[in-house]
Amino acid sequence: MFRRTLELTRMRALNWLSAGAGYRIVLRDLAPIGDLPRVADAMASLRLQHRLKAVVAPAPAGKIAVLAPHPDDEAIGPGGTLLAARAAGARIAVGFATDPDARRREAETASADLGADTRFFGYRQRSIPVDAPAARALAEWIDGTAPAALFVPFLADDHDDHRRISEWLLSAARSGGMTARPEIWAYQVYTSMPCTTLVDMTSFAESKRALIARHESQNRTRDWASISLGLNAYNARFAGNGAKGRLYEGFFVLPCDAYLDLCQRYFGIDPASCYRSGSYES
Repeated sequence: MFRRTLELTRMRALNWLSAGAGYRIVLRDLAPIGDLPRVADAMASLRLQHRLKAVVAPAPAGKIAVLAPHPDDEAIGPGGTLLAARAAGARIAVGFATDPDARRREAETASADLGADTRFFGYRQRSIPVDAPAARALAEWIDGTAPAALFVPFLADDHDDHRRISEWLLSAARSGGMTARPEIWAYQVYTSMPCTTLVDMTSFAESKRALIARHESQNRTRDWASISLGLNAYNARFAGNGAKGRLYEGFFVLPCDAYLDLCQRYFGIDPASCYRSGSYES
């Protein structure tokens, strides 16, 4: 039924365009979005639906590890929460999956602002591996860091490298020998998502803006601070009364094994169809 609905939608769009109906839309392609059924299945497994209500909570304490697909994701996504955690005495480690040469210096500068230790895994963009060596490398880093909370991009965030981090984490836990089981804080970068936890980072908004600005090369064509803070303002919709004018970073927080089960439901059947770039479709 779902595939038939997608096919009908595609045919209607083709008919509208061929008839010159004048719709002000641009379609990059008309292929069905193949991963939507698995996103729905994974989320439905948690029985959230309309009953989900986000809880406003403080930033996690103690040791924190952050997996960033690219230098700047750690700032654009959970940057305000990390700044709040650091101010409260948390120890932070950031692992960058990819680090183009021109961006490593920027990542080091931003990490210094967070007081964070860094690990550069050195993979190429859209080529983050999930094989046995990569699984072991990630497992060793997580076990060595021993975080109470691990930040990763949400598994359905709208960038293939962002999604790949959750599959990489799944491989580290399933085949890489990872023994640590930190609480998972899945964060937003590009995409609104169902949030279980909101962190009020209003007082760190300008510090977050400055943190994002450290990634100078990425801000030449887009104002990532405004994009990110705009999403933080949008999240106030879910924070209840008293949230007017406040900024919140949103997270999908789960115990590690529960998040891994979610990842298994999403990636476990046909991982290649979860991506749109050719490098992950094999």
